[in-house]
Amino acid sequence: MPDLLDPATLDLASDPELGPLLATCPDIAPLRFRDGELLVVEGEDSQDLFIVRKGSLVVEKALPDGTMRPLAQIECSVAAPCIIGEMAYFGARRRTATVRAVGACQALHLKPAHLDAIMAGFPGLTRILCRQFTTRLKEANEELRDLRARFDLAAQRRMAQPGEVLWRAGEPAATLYQLAMGSVRIGEGAGATIVRAEDLPGGFLGLDAFLRGTTQGATATAEETCFLAVIDADHREAFIRSQPALVLQVLGS
Repeated sequence: MPDLLDPATLDLASDPELGPLLATCPDIAPLRFRDGELLVVEGEDSQDLFIVRKGSLVVEKALPDGTMRPLAQIECSVAAPCIIGEMAYFGARRRTATVRAVGACQALHLKPAHLDAIMAGFPGLTRILCRQFTTRLKEANEELRDLRARFDLAAQRRMAQPGEVLWRAGEPAATLYQLAMGSVRIGEGAGATIVRAEDLPGGFLGLDAFLRGTTQGATATAEETCFLAVIDADHREAFIRSQPALVLQVLGS
């Protein structure tokens, strides 16, 4: 468990906005993470986020065999702090990767409501936040652009907000979605399941019904903010030609 820091021990003079922020939001908790301690855990349901002011972090993703694959190393400092878990502000809950401390790290533990206060009265921190959002959106756009370049399927980009229905049970499977970021709830009530890109063949939602030209068996709803590539039924044959191995895998299962 991280240690709770006394705000008096923080280097407040180096950031003119930090002291006023803590005064405005006294429930923000300054924390010290030890080497190896986790800030964020892949798959967990959480909207907490962190402003990391000192230390190094590694971002990892679990492989099917249970081992962790490093995705990125992040260096944070008082002069260049970083924000971890910022997609919580968009309503995202399920974490898509694990973030752990490398050595000791100093961080401020925030809730989504604290970002409202930051964006209302702290322009320096808001600029950091906007840069972080821009990076995440750029990464999602690059994934969608790569999809379009590889398959020339006229894939369109779409962002779905939490609670938005992608399709309802019984509707014709006239559209194929590839999930680039976020999670989707399949079904309704107690029997519903939450899926992310890594849970789906190629990241595609409703692929079997789309390939067969049948109706959807269950309603699909955005669980959190989702970035998607959208392919319409007019490009079904082009999709089959571009993905023969995946098509055979799905139709033969």
